[in-house]
Amino acid sequence: MRPTLLLTRAARALAGPGAPCAGQTVVAGLSGGPDSVAMLDALLLLAPARGLRVVAAHLDHGLRPGAKDDAAFCRELCRRLGVSLREGTADVAGRAQRDGGGVEEAAREERYDFLRGVKEDEEASAIAVAHTRDDQAETLLLRLLRGAGRRGLAAMRERSGDLWRPLLAGSRAEVLAHLRARELPSREDPTNADPSFLRNRVRSELLPYLESRLNPSARETLARAAALLAEEDDLLAELADVLWTRVARREGQVALLDRQALRSAPRALARRALRRALAETGGLRGVGHDHVEGLLALAGGTSGRRLPLPGGREAFVRFGEIRIGPRLAAAGPFAFDLPVPGRVELPGGQAVVARAAHGPALAEERSAVVAAPEGPLVVRSRRAGDRVRAGIGDVSLKRFLIDRRIPADLRPRLPLVAAGNLVLWVPGLSIIELGGASGAPPRPPARGAGVNPAPLAALAAVSSGAAPCSTNQRFVRLELQDAEAAAR
Repeated sequence: MRPTLLLTRAARALAGPGAPCAGQTVVAGLSGGPDSVAMLDALLLLAPARGLRVVAAHLDHGLRPGAKDDAAFCRELCRRLGVSLREGTADVAGRAQRDGGGVEEAAREERYDFLRGVKEDEEASAIAVAHTRDDQAETLLLRLLRGAGRRGLAAMRERSGDLWRPLLAGSRAEVLAHLRARELPSREDPTNADPSFLRNRVRSELLPYLESRLNPSARETLARAAALLAEEDDLLAELADVLWTRVARREGQVALLDRQALRSAPRALARRALRRALAETGGLRGVGHDHVEGLLALAGGTSGRRLPLPGGREAFVRFGEIRIGPRLAAAGPFAFDLPVPGRVELPGGQAVVARAAHGPALAEERSAVVAAPEGPLVVRSRRAGDRVRAGIGDVSLKRFLIDRRIPADLRPRLPLVAAGNLVLWVPGLSIIELGGASGAPPRPPARGAGVNPAPLAALAAVSSGAAPCSTNQRFVRLELQDAEAAAR
């Protein structure tokens, strides 16, 4: 048989960068439609010379009564072609309802989940999917209509992660010509003619209009534009990776981004850094243009501003940073009596231990000696009217925490050791901020200081005297123990 144009394009794809190598296995997605049948046949024709193993995979999405006929067709086709077939079923409608998305999106996610499962079972190196140049043109137009940026308009890549598209340079007309030359049957999905789906209207109405009225080669031109945009997108991605190392850091499920660095960066790169932060803290499902632009606005906003984000997340300004991560539940008030000597267990397994001590007042990394009035001490959350005796005089707890740049969202969660409205010890701050024991002015915290209250360092907000102020006072040593020490 003389090679068809489609077979020639598939051979070029196999010789290109990112293509599977000799000795590897390829999982070929097979719906039974013309594109997937032609792709499977082309791969099987080329596999022996390339040293490849091909496995077909078909998923019943559970959406149409005729889906069982599609599965039977794929079984017969694979028997005829001499290739093994892996089959699966999915509840696409159920997933769409659970996730709150559309049926098309749910079907795509179920399909790729299934194909990746087959890939893992077969120890394959790639999943071949039968997107063509026509699909590329449709995808670019759809994303353009949604207002996508350069990354979105780059559309599909020949190799994207574990997905490989060997027919992306070929047209649908070439697919049909290959099937005729090989005398291979295929099935048509009736939903492809359903005008309720936007992609179908682009395929059946918009693209024919563009070809008949504006550019007879519209599909090829659009696909070429997507390829050029993909190359430029790769360059921007490299520049954005460099920016990421300067502006971002991670703390568990949270990303923190330097506001000044974001403001000074080109907006195109800043957007990419913010999208990466969103991707790494819960994904991009539901994230749109307005969310990214809202995050850019936060870079120039005031501390405390917040922005709700999809997926139960939020972003808010913490002084010089933007915090992106899970939405924090409101902290409720708490209070625990602290006898001297005695201990109080804190949420998370830590503990505050108190015992009698001799002066003078001082502070160490995880402990402090404070001048405390006689009577009960309390480990509690902040209250209105709280004061701190720091350095040359009393200041409000609020001013004390603001001056030390403690984020507003963490202040209600700080455990404080207090006597009445006098706060004696404020865990959660760096030792370099000590102002009470030495009388030295507080220094600005290092970048990110006070962001993570556990494990807690210590700051003693203490009287600067070497002895209690009156006979009704005593010295108390306070110590913060971590979970392991507390357990002992």
